Amino acid sequence: MSDHGSPPPKPPVDYDELFPGRFIKAGLLKGREVTLTISSVAVEKLPQDDGTVRDRGIIAFRERPDKQLVLNSTNGQCIKAMFGRVLADWIGKRVTLAPERDRFGREMVDCIRIAGSPDLPADIQIEVVLPRKKPKPRTLRRTGKARGSSPRAAPSQSASVAAALAALPDGDADALADAETYEPGCEG
Repeated sequence: MSDHGSPPPKPPVDYDELFPGRFIKAGLLKGREVTLTISSVAVEKLPQDDGTVRDRGIIAFRERPDKQLVLNSTNGQCIKAMFGRVLADWIGKRVTLAPERDRFGREMVDCIRIAGSPDLPADIQIEVVLPRKKPKPRTLRRTGKARGSSPRAAPSQSASVAAALAALPDGDADALADAETYEPGCEG
């Protein structure tokens, strides 16, 4: 215990925890799926590895206003397939993030993928289409519990962050300890 009565901080477990920042990285999920509620969708200019700046979609979450997800094409297509083209319709919807490994160039890298949503009525099949690549089939699953089926349903927007974190399924709040600043990777 520290002099202030609070427990000492947990030591980092994953490399991504060594570089805290505002963006969620795959290692922060600690191998688990995490379901979060979309609170906003925006576009920002972000620096790339090659020194250029590129407009990128950014999603913020009600339960973790301090952490955001930089959208890549695959994840954007998945969310569009679940909730439609109108970005305002995404607000308040829940998405389940899952750590995966995928090819980025010639390397296999850790990345975050959209696994589905508790807001889906059933699993859906989509094809992710990326430039100069074969279309890739993907199943988006109905994850977790539907709203209202449990006292742990997502809180209203007026709820405090503490209440929102407490309402997450067990382990979800801890899964997003800290995130690294944006780095391109697993772009598809």
